[in-house]
Amino acid sequence: MSRWFVLYCSMFKLLLISLIGVLLTFDLHAQTISRDSLVNSAFADIKKFKLNKQQFKEFKKNKSNSYSDLFKPTEASVSNIGFLADSVYVNAFRNAAYQKTLKRRTTGHYFLVGGVAYVVVVAVATVVVLLVLLAKATK
Repeated sequence: MSRWFVLYCSMFKLLLISLIGVLLTFDLHAQTISRDSLVNSAFADIKKFKLNKQQFKEFKKNKSNSYSDLFKPTEASVSNIGFLADSVYVNAFRNAAYQKTLKRRTTGHYFLVGGVAYVVVVAVATVVVLLVLLAKATK
């Protein structure tokens, strides 16, 4: 009986050590690059991203589609080609490219805003000049 008892105890120790090892390493997994690092890399790569005129016209037709192929990262637009296989990087790149393109304005927009500002300034200056002339005329 002592032989079986010793064998049983040694197997129980091995089982206990194995279970403790499995439980300690259960939550560990390999991770090469953190999520924040990938998102920051995507934001850095977005600085070089810009749609050409034809793509921008196509985008203006359907502004609600952020998952369009227009915003898909390419080998030319990323700093590390290995990032193209990572879904976190690709989603961050697409979202950032969509937001950047959504904020983009045309040249006509800036002419329109500048023209409106010019008309307002001229109108205010005219009113001020007329009030000054009216004040001098009533003295």
